[in-house]
Amino acid sequence: MHYSVILNPTAGNGRAASIGKKIQEHLTQANADFDLQSTKDESSARYFAHRLSQSHDASDTTVIVIGGDGTLHDVLNGLKEDANRQQEPLPLAYIPASGLSRFARAYGISANPDDALQQILAANTTTNIAIGRCHDAIKDEDNYFLNSVGIGFDAAMISQAGRQRRRRHFRWGHFSFLLHSLAVLYDQQPFQLMLTQHQHRTPYPKAYLVVVNNHPFTDSGIQLTSSTGLHKPSLDLTIAERRGWPLTFWQLRQFYRGKLPTSRFASHFTGSRFHCTTTSLEFSQIDGEERGNRFIDLEFRIDHYPFRQTPLTSSTH
Repeated sequence: MHYSVILNPTAGNGRAASIGKKIQEHLTQANADFDLQSTKDESSARYFAHRLSQSHDASDTTVIVIGGDGTLHDVLNGLKEDANRQQEPLPLAYIPASGLSRFARAYGISANPDDALQQILAANTTTNIAIGRCHDAIKDEDNYFLNSVGIGFDAAMISQAGRQRRRRHFRWGHFSFLLHSLAVLYDQQPFQLMLTQHQHRTPYPKAYLVVVNNHPFTDSGIQLTSSTGLHKPSLDLTIAERRGWPLTFWQLRQFYRGKLPTSRFASHFTGSRFHCTTTSLEFSQIDGEERGNRFIDLEFRIDHYPFRQTPLTSSTH
């Protein structure tokens, strides 16, 4: 087996660089056949994935990503763009640069890099996991996601969290969550959302929070109790509307506790296909990556991708 390693040395506040050195040493000691490429900018990971998919065969190559969920997202999308040109897509494996990885928690990947590597080396077969496909009808482009897509409040909160991390004093406690929630809601206006599912259209005239999940761990750091997992062919959609400040406070509290999908003050759907549109410019995010302010015309579907990594058992992660 050949291992093609894509390393983002800046991930995890630079921790990924030292992780990459240790992984190289372990692979060399194990007499593994491998090569390593380090990203230089935001487009490098996807570019490397393109090159690998065009020059390697899925039967004897595994792509190992060392970095954050954003790096994994970029590599996945680079590989998926070329997947239709080959018989099988190149399997993925992941070594997270920090313990904050939502995907690692959902899949069962150790936060310890050495253990995560052993999970890769121990894998004899691939496992097809569920991923989300997000088609932007306005731009006519596809984007694949492993964790979640957020529109409105969720995307704005991720933007807030990113600014706090850059200032190196980010902590998502109950009080700080509510404090930043108020700041976000002060600037955010409710928007008109149209949901189409099974050819049935449902309007939400005062939507402010829309989250599509591939598994329970959202990119905003919330664990939603009713969300599906990576081995179930379905997505979760949660929509909340503004109905006065007291109720909004209650919704936010339930969202922080992961109980909003099961609340009667929100709409929750499970399915393999959704279509969401807005009549106004709204913030959005995909796998924690901000996508700016834009009109929303997104169709969500279930897709699959092979991973070559033995997951931890539920009792060990």
